[in-house]
Amino acid sequence: MSITIQQADDAFVDGKLEEALRAYTALLESDPANAYVWYRTALILGKMGSAGEALSGLSGASRALAKSGELLLSLCALKALGELDGGDALAQQRLREIAELYAASSSAVDRARRPPPGMGPREVDPGEAASADLRVLKELAADACIRAASAKRSDLASVPHHPLLSDLDVEGFEALIPLVEVRALPAGHVVIEEGSDGTAFYVVVRGVVEVRRGETSLAFLRSGAFFGEMALLTRSPRTATVRCDGPTILLELGREGVEELANHNPNVGRVLGDYTRQRLLGNLMATSPLFAPLDPARRRELMQMFETHLYADGDVVLAEGDVSPGLHVVLSGAVHVTKDDDGEQMTLADLEAGEVFGEISLIQQSPATATVHAVRKSVVLLLPRQAFNARVGEFPEVLTHVYKLSQARKEATAEAEEAESVPVDEDLLI
Repeated sequence: MSITIQQADDAFVDGKLEEALRAYTALLESDPANAYVWYRTALILGKMGSAGEALSGLSGASRALAKSGELLLSLCALKALGELDGGDALAQQRLREIAELYAASSSAVDRARRPPPGMGPREVDPGEAASADLRVLKELAADACIRAASAKRSDLASVPHHPLLSDLDVEGFEALIPLVEVRALPAGHVVIEEGSDGTAFYVVVRGVVEVRRGETSLAFLRSGAFFGEMALLTRSPRTATVRCDGPTILLELGREGVEELANHNPNVGRVLGDYTRQRLLGNLMATSPLFAPLDPARRRELMQMFETHLYADGDVVLAEGDVSPGLHVVLSGAVHVTKDDDGEQMTLADLEAGEVFGEISLIQQSPATATVHAVRKSVVLLLPRQAFNARVGEFPEVLTHVYKLSQARKEATAEAEEAESVPVDEDLLI
């Protein structure tokens, strides 16, 4: 009977530590240069009380993974090392080494280099580890870790740039990592549920997660992918469900810890804010009808003309009768559009990410025909009127879209007002 890394991972996330240790030990004996298996073997030794062997193994594995370009797995090993030694000197030393290797000031970071591919389902014969009693098994595992420490590996001359992490300075990197939690999850585990509050964002370290909205599958995310980052910018509900497609390792970063860190370290706050906005902008440009007709270069050029504004729940973004300052696009959150009808507010629309408003006032150079307010914490982009007038001729597709939208909304508003004015017999019971 052969053993694979997948089987070892399955046993680990199911809490079957002895079974997992047998599998990882056999895999490591077969391939001492595999730093991921080394990390997992040392991790389980620590959970089983072999602290000395685990500290040495986790320290070595975190360094080996970092030097081979696998930053995320390296951070997982580092977190386990910190928990085992109480966050003292050894873990701090490794954290500083990794930060200096990957942070913004590092000359070793290469933006063109891609992270190494994930490890395949290598099969090995379980050998002696299959039948050894627990005491002997732990000795076999410790010996395998010692051999792994002296195994020959090809360290990279440069390491890949990692989104967000490689934009932090060394101090910011060192401050952020203690806030990160490692989650080893089984197949089928729901990480994020559609409609729930956003309290954290995640990075896929190993495995695959599926993103679904309702019954529709939207995407499968693999190693290195980020999701849930809206939680870093707003407290809006989750817009999709994310479920583990198999045994999965995630890094989780909670919003409250990030906010506290950003208050003490403005540079971290700036990097996190810029990263999150760029991610949201990328999604918006790819999906909004306003930007979709443009090629990527012209999308970026147009996007640079927009300003970013943050609104709390209930804030008025645009008031009926005021001159619109420009064209608005909802980046995240949602807004409610109403019109005064003899002292009562008539609902015209509810707009979410990617949708546009303020176009009628902009096109006709007239006061706004409706009031728009945020219904939860929302980020809204604004293309100022002056910039629109000066540059929109360079983007005829956008001008056409805005003009057609203004005409359609004028007609819809007129129809809504006409429907409101239809006389009704007050004695009619419905």
